[in-house]
Amino acid sequence: MLKFLLLFCLLLIFYAACQVGLKTYKIRHYRKSKASNTATALAAVPLSNYVRREMVHVVEAHEQELFDDVASLLFQQKTDLQDPAQAEQLQQRLFYKMPGRTTTHIRRLDLGEWSIYWNFYDQSLEYYVGCYGIFYTHVDRFGQEHKLEIAKNLSHSHCI
Repeated sequence: MLKFLLLFCLLLIFYAACQVGLKTYKIRHYRKSKASNTATALAAVPLSNYVRREMVHVVEAHEQELFDDVASLLFQQKTDLQDPAQAEQLQQRLFYKMPGRTTTHIRRLDLGEWSIYWNFYDQSLEYYVGCYGIFYTHVDRFGQEHKLEIAKNLSHSHCI
């Protein structure tokens, strides 16, 4: 009886191993055929028929909140830098606090005006210094725009 039970267990283990091996073979075969079908289909389509596909990124809620929190911090501090030489320091100070996929750049405009712009998917923050003052603009995660004006009539001699 013990030999029969042992033989039965060995057959059961052998059967399970065969099933796992068979499924693995089927998956590999399916992936190979799908890859070759895709390559064949792509080769048959003229280059002018390619459609640009947008990549979908999953944005975590805490990252969106973090961007809004950093923008709120800038609004609360009411920073009033007028010297474009200090723009990079402000840019980096806030950039290090923002989510990882945030982009930023400094724009130098006519008449000595400049701005720092941060962007995180649909959210944005801009610090703008112009002839008529310093302005903050923030679009939050809900799509609402917030604005703040800090100083008026800056002492730029080249402003009209």
